[in-house]
Amino acid sequence: MKYSRSNKEIIVITGAGQGIGKEIAKNLDHKYDILLISKSLNCKKTSEEILKKDSKLVNCSRIIKYLKLDLEKNFNFTKIEKKINFKEYHKIHLILCAGIVDQYQEGYKYTSNWKKVFNINLFSNIHLINSFLKFYNKKQKQNKIIVFSGGGAASSFKKFPIYSASKTALVRTVENYSEILSKRNISIFAIAPGAVKTKMLLKVQKIAKVRTKSKVEDVVKFINKCLQINTNSFNGKLVHIKDDLSKISKNKNKNYLKLRRIQ
Repeated sequence: MKYSRSNKEIIVITGAGQGIGKEIAKNLDHKYDILLISKSLNCKKTSEEILKKDSKLVNCSRIIKYLKLDLEKNFNFTKIEKKINFKEYHKIHLILCAGIVDQYQEGYKYTSNWKKVFNINLFSNIHLINSFLKFYNKKQKQNKIIVFSGGGAASSFKKFPIYSASKTALVRTVENYSEILSKRNISIFAIAPGAVKTKMLLKVQKIAKVRTKSKVEDVVKFINKCLQINTNSFNGKLVHIKDDLSKISKNKNKNYLKLRRIQ
């Protein structure tokens, strides 16, 4: 199948070297160019796998690039701009999957790792979103910023309190940004994928029980669905991949699927 390049779209994926980010990247529609970002050169392996699949398609000429970038360190957007000329694109979508959990410590010894966990789980996402805003304009419709939440964002997670705090802050940031960006045709929302079998989950399961489990294929399917439909009704919300999407668009409660006190 031949894909038109007249209205080019690109998807930037963090955490693309393994886990959910990798699986999403490998299963996106071929109309999207992709920039893969990860802390290791695993993103190169992901790009090679995608290119191998693309080589079997007729007239598939999309661009797949990768960048090793340590999101814990000082954020440097210049490295990203050198990889891709984003001004060429009609739409730019961000799928922000990168995240880590803190080192479990017994009792109240949660004094280490706060900076590292927050740098990766929160601040790197804020820096990325802020940096890409200059490429968005009102004429573009439905540029999508999809941010991955995690266990502990909507309820306590006492075994990994730093991770929980960082993800809660991230979800609230998404809510605030949705209001700030409401007139810029940007759809920004958070996704709760459920507990997916990844290296991170294996680490968590050694210490704590997990609740809702999901298959990575269902997460990928959900992301692809979000890229295809109008997601304005998701803006500022924390959407679980098992939610009934039709109910979200019909619910008129402005606090629906947002972080609130229950009274």
